[in-house]
Amino acid sequence: MSENHQVLFRKYRPQLFQEVIYQDLAVSAIQNAFKQKKIGHAYIFFGPRGVGKTSIARIFAKRLNCKTPENNEPCNKCASCTEITRGISQDVLEIDAASNRGIDNIRELRENVKFAPLTGKYRVYIIDEVHMLSEPAFNALLKTLEEPPSHVVFILATTEFHKIPETILSRCQDFIFKKVPQSVLQKHTESICEKENIQFDSEGLFWIARKGDGSVRDTLSFMEQAVVFTDSNLTGKNIREMVGYQGIDVLSNFAKALILPGTHNKIFEILEQLYQEGQDLYKFIWDFLEFLNTALLSLQNLLDKDTANFPAEDIEIIKKEYREFNLETINLLAENVFNMYDKINMMRLRNSQEIKIYLEIQFRKLLFDLEKPTVSGLMKKISDLTREIQNESNTLPNETNIPKKEETKSTTKDGLSSSDKMEFFVKENFKGTDVDPSTMPEI
Repeated sequence: MSENHQVLFRKYRPQLFQEVIYQDLAVSAIQNAFKQKKIGHAYIFFGPRGVGKTSIARIFAKRLNCKTPENNEPCNKCASCTEITRGISQDVLEIDAASNRGIDNIRELRENVKFAPLTGKYRVYIIDEVHMLSEPAFNALLKTLEEPPSHVVFILATTEFHKIPETILSRCQDFIFKKVPQSVLQKHTESICEKENIQFDSEGLFWIARKGDGSVRDTLSFMEQAVVFTDSNLTGKNIREMVGYQGIDVLSNFAKALILPGTHNKIFEILEQLYQEGQDLYKFIWDFLEFLNTALLSLQNLLDKDTANFPAEDIEIIKKEYREFNLETINLLAENVFNMYDKINMMRLRNSQEIKIYLEIQFRKLLFDLEKPTVSGLMKKISDLTREIQNESNTLPNETNIPKKEETKSTTKDGLSSSDKMEFFVKENFKGTDVDPSTMPEI
């Protein structure tokens, strides 16, 4: 690797407002402030990590001190812009609140704000992870925010907005930064691959964008790792190995082994195979849960390919193979699998053998539960049987000459009629289970 190599997330850090991805609300508000010449003295940028808070803060600082701005954008050519881009400007100070969280650090900052900027119009203080400041430090900062010098602008960035005192919030303008959608991240990585001459396919970029989880920085960091791992060949097959995805066939076969009769032994064979291969069973259970949820969304026609957790090719397989399966059964599976995943986390099972034994026990129990008749299924059978009897009775000849006996309810020794006794039996044995009243037959 070249000594001058620059990692992707730094190489492609936005230098203009128009280069920022998916933060149109914050960008447009800041640009409007420049148009109307209404620059505030303190701002708070809050949102998830890696979505552009610090990048926009730097662009903001460049635009404040730019000598020749163009269309509300910094020129990136003047001395002030180039110094800020290189991180050597004396008028823009970035402070990490996580490592400078004490009151002494804020007192030093208060002493420095009185000095005029050296080359630009403003001194800009960018305080990252501001929620990490101690309570005395916040109190010390409050006085400066109340009466700041006219040449000072504060930009506070945080991922935990709720930890900032109300007294600080009330003195700042706040901007919300959102997670970047997976489809937008995928397009962004595709454009970078084309610029860097990196081979790729759509599935490979899908897994990279999914790994980023809405963060541009995390996406490009993982992409950098993937480029080295795959020798600049970002195909779905190569990236699947990196993220530990077993493939749609394994997940589909596992689900069918749970649902279809006569195939239950396949469940334990798959678990044993994954264990012997050294795969992460905890992650496999989560992948299986996502698979079941995707199948449910597909059955309900609610599946959106742009937000789905599986590649487009796998989505088509799920739609094709699971359109005839029972919605109630898959929902029951998903609920039980989620409980397994949650209990593994609560029990802090980290040893793979412990997780394997626990899963085998739980899946055996789940199989027993699936073999039991559901209340809705039982009611449907009774309803069908009642309807069939009624249809047969309608076909019998009318015996008008036979005197009708007075209809009476047969009662038992305890004074309950047979219909009441059946209703009592169903309620006692199946209480706590939801039943659709429309499926209840007239008894």
